[in-house]
Amino acid sequence: MWVQTNPLSFNHALTGPNNVYEEITEVPPITIPAFPGVWSVSYHARPSVKVDTTASLWVTTALFKNGKLIPGSEAMCGFKDSDVWAQDTIGQTFLHDFAIGDVLTLRAYRLGQDGSAAIFSNDAGRTTIAAHWVR
Repeated sequence: MWVQTNPLSFNHALTGPNNVYEEITEVPPITIPAFPGVWSVSYHARPSVKVDTTASLWVTTALFKNGKLIPGSEAMCGFKDSDVWAQDTIGQTFLHDFAIGDVLTLRAYRLGQDGSAAIFSNDAGRTTIAAHWVR
């Protein structure tokens, strides 16, 4: 048994405060079906970071279960430079214990003020969540 998001197309600007996760609402929540136990979870997020001056700008992503951070699901990208725009695909694969009805959501935050940051998904690179029941 597995569950996953379909191919998505979106651009979600990260505009919240530094170090505060915001839900990437364009990625539908994943609900664990009638198979409690250990699941292999994998997610990929495509951040876009543009730094306007010589400053640091970072994006951190993570998965949340029922609104709480899953430790070990965090991934980060970013840099310190000037007038640079970079894109990446970041994420994690991990094992985690779930109960029936647990809900997974993707969240992200920016760290740094000088520039723009977003999570997006299109034909050139996807943001996805997939989970496969192990036992």
